[in-house]
Order: sequence, then structure tokens, then C-alpha cells
Amino acid sequence: MARGKDDRATLDTIAERLGVSKGTVSKALNNRPGVSESLRVRVRREAAESGYAAPIGPGRRSSIAVVFDTLANLYSLAMLDGMVAEAQQNEVDIVPEVLSPLSTAPAPPPTEQRILELHARGHEALIVVTTTIPQALIALCRDLGLPLVSVDSPNALDADVASVGSNNWMGGMQATRHLLELGHRRIAFVGGSAGHVGLQGRRAGYRAALEAAGLVEDPLLVSERGMLSAGRPAREMLDLADPPTAIFAASDPSALDVIRHLSRDGVRIPEDVSVIGYDDTYAMLPAPKLLTTVHTPVPEIGALAVRTVLGLRDGIAPVSHHVDLATSLVVRETTAAPMSGAAREVPG
Repeated sequence: MARGKDDRATLDTIAERLGVSKGTVSKALNNRPGVSESLRVRVRREAAESGYAAPIGPGRRSSIAVVFDTLANLYSLAMLDGMVAEAQQNEVDIVPEVLSPLSTAPAPPPTEQRILELHARGHEALIVVTTTIPQALIALCRDLGLPLVSVDSPNALDADVASVGSNNWMGGMQATRHLLELGHRRIAFVGGSAGHVGLQGRRAGYRAALEAAGLVEDPLLVSERGMLSAGRPAREMLDLADPPTAIFAASDPSALDVIRHLSRDGVRIPEDVSVIGYDDTYAMLPAPKLLTTVHTPVPEIGALAVRTVLGLRDGIAPVSHHVDLATSLVVRETTAAPMSGAAREVPG
């Protein structure tokens, strides 16, 4: 049956179209037991295609679904804090949707079914944080009329997808330039990933700073094994004939992993090797040395993502579909000028 422009989808109309009871539709949409998975998918798809949204009754406010890989890290919590603060000012609710609870491993992207379910629950907009967004999901959100904003996407996105992040290239430049200004010339880059757009931006800034100083990137001083696998390759680099005197780690967890591996073998930070991190989310944790790092305004990014998606919801196009907030260098205790060869004794 063709649906007119003024048709208003309800639980009754969805039940009628599918030949099931209203109670069955309610169970399927609210993820309650007593409904087969195949029927649950059919109900959610029908609800999405018919434009059904759960009614907002007394005491219930409009809501934004925010997809996270995990909340088991300080970056995600700082991001969520900024989002909640902004949402409270706009009298909307933030509802986290966690793909891999209590896990630090990268999660697969949300499935089409999951997006349909979020839409069926009545969420008015969607924010996806540090998670791959396939083209099919972008198209689905567009078809559903579900406003979408990406935060720090690891994959390249179409130019018309609204996204918020930080200036990774400039952050990489700031970190490397700081080490160069201290006098380092053998500077390693660890914790990168060839498949992660943001980490590639940090490496590009690292390379640009070297080139501006008349230096060429040495492939022996670059590791792209991933953000959580930085310590071992950094330690291996110290066994080179011409080892690094400084290490730029692409994230604070990477930098802490580097320091752990090096300190375990008696390498002094920063006397033997300087280490700088990125993000400033873990940098103030109690530690023997406070981490020099590049500060990313994580809560502000979260707040801007909420403002952007609410604007899209209200039909207001963003000034730019991609916004990068500025980073800044924070010098603490893990970077210093390189010692002379005679004084620098790195354990073998």
C-alpha cells in the first residue's frame, strides 16, 4: 500500500502492515523477549521505513544516541563529559551505545540493524566516536533522516558527512618541532597505523617538521604497529647503530607503553631518551614523571559534536562539514635536551 505524505506511523499501523499484534511490535521495538530475531528485524525495518518514532511523553526528553567503541578509557570519558555538559544546556539526553564494553580493542562498525534499532527507539540524532563508519551506514542514516556526526573517524569520510576532530597534522608538527628545538635530530615516531586517518595526520605533521629542519624521515625510526603496541618497537629502535634520542608516540597510552618498556630496561626518561605523547588525557595520572604531550581539547570536541548534530536536526547546516579544533603543546617532565654521546649510556 502506498504511503501518503501525511500518513503517521503508529504501533497499530505497523502491526497491521506486518500482520502481527500491537504488543508484538512493542516488544520488538523495545528489545523485550518473546519475539523471534527475524521478526524483530522486520518490525524495526518497517518502523524505520514508515518514519515511526517513539512518542515523547511527559517526563521524557528528546535524545541523541552516541556510539562508542568502549568507555573503558579516559579519552571516551572526557568526550562523554563534554557531550553531557552541552546536552544539559540544550535540555536533551545523551544515551551512550557501547559496541565493545570493557574492551580496549577496536570494535567493528555498528551494524545496519543496530542503527535501525537506535532510530526505532526514538533517538533524534546520532554521533559516532572514533569508530569506522562504512558508506552503507552513511546512506542508511540519510535514508532514515537521522542526522549523523562523526568524531575522530579512523576512516576517510565523504565531504558532506559532518565531522568534528582536532588538527592532527598540526599536533604532529608541534610535538616534533618541540623535540627539534631541544636539539634532537634522531626522532622516532611510534604508535601509528597505516589505516587510521588521524594517526596518519600526526605522522604527516611529524614528517613535515623534520623536512622543515632539513631532515629526512628515517623508515627505521617509524613504527605503525598500532596505538597500543608502541613500547616494544621503541625499545628495538634503541639497538640500532644510530638510535633515536627522542620518541614521539602517537597517543598518551602509546607514550606510557614506551616509558614502561624503556624504564624496565634501565633507560632513563628524559636523560637517555625524551618521550612525548598525544591527547593529554592520560598525562596527569600519577607517575614518576609527568608526560610532555600535545593537548587535544577532547571535552570541547564532544560539546561541538552535540551542537553540530542538534543544528542538523533543526535543519541548520554547519558552517563547515569538517571542523578541526586547535591542539597545543604541554611541556612537562619527559622531554629534555639530548645528552652528549659520552654521558648518554643507553643499556643494550
